[in-house]
Amino acid sequence: MTDDPAVNSRRHEPILDPVLLVVAIIWGGNFPVYKRLMEVIPPEGLLAVRFVSITLLLLVVLGVTGRLRNNPRGMWLPLFLAGALVMGTQQLTFVLGLNLTAAGEGSLLFSTAPVFVAIMVAVIGAEAISGANWLGVGAAFVGVGMVIMGGAGAAHLPETRITGDLLMLGSSVGYALFMVISKGLMEKYGSLKVVTFTYMFGALIVVPFGWHEMVAVDWAHLQPVSWFCLGWLVLLAGVFGFTAWYWRISRTSSARVAVYQYIVPVVAMVTAAVWLGERPSVMQIIGTVVVLAGLALARRRTVAACVD
Repeated sequence: MTDDPAVNSRRHEPILDPVLLVVAIIWGGNFPVYKRLMEVIPPEGLLAVRFVSITLLLLVVLGVTGRLRNNPRGMWLPLFLAGALVMGTQQLTFVLGLNLTAAGEGSLLFSTAPVFVAIMVAVIGAEAISGANWLGVGAAFVGVGMVIMGGAGAAHLPETRITGDLLMLGSSVGYALFMVISKGLMEKYGSLKVVTFTYMFGALIVVPFGWHEMVAVDWAHLQPVSWFCLGWLVLLAGVFGFTAWYWRISRTSSARVAVYQYIVPVVAMVTAAVWLGERPSVMQIIGTVVVLAGLALARRRTVAACVD
């Protein structure tokens, strides 16, 4: 029995973390919620609204918790670059890609971010990548190919799905890049502060891009379901999701947190099937299993780069 209180507390953690489970389910629901909202709000305008709303609310959270003060000068330039050049661009490719493909398919392709993290940390020499990791990377790409090819001719998929799939993969690369470059920043300045200010700087790219679409929306006549979906993306998935996720990360191991990220594409595909009528083919289902298995192998020694 060790005297380290941190180790002892982890030994007594419950098998199931309800906070992480709830966040994973919420984030899985993001994909069909986005699809439903983009039927009435252009994707660029929707993203602009989300960025502005989440930034303002996260600034309030920082202020209430007393973390809005004591910001060293040296943090602003890297946070600006991470937010404006990486997060803003990544989020734009995300909504544009999701608008052009199916919710379930898009969620699975986006979930490949840990594979790209594994490749990036190997390239820069930040972590040693084992043979099992590389096997996982290869399996994930095979699964991605099965998902894309397996959707050919499906009635629920738009003709633009290939373009959308490629944009979702590009967004996944951007998210992986953000995770890699923000890891040190989060360790130095705190996760909540880094997420808040990178969102703020990302808005410098997103808001001008979607300003015309945002102000053109007839907000007064949106249906209740649209307001519910918007609240889901801003309050549940945004403010609550970020604060709860990173709060739990600071109090548990990276390996435990990573397990819940596998839930996101599964929830997305189920909710898309129920709410949007999406029906994946047998090949896509097999491809999904292959992707998730590949992710498990690829993340065995690179999980900290993904979620810390």
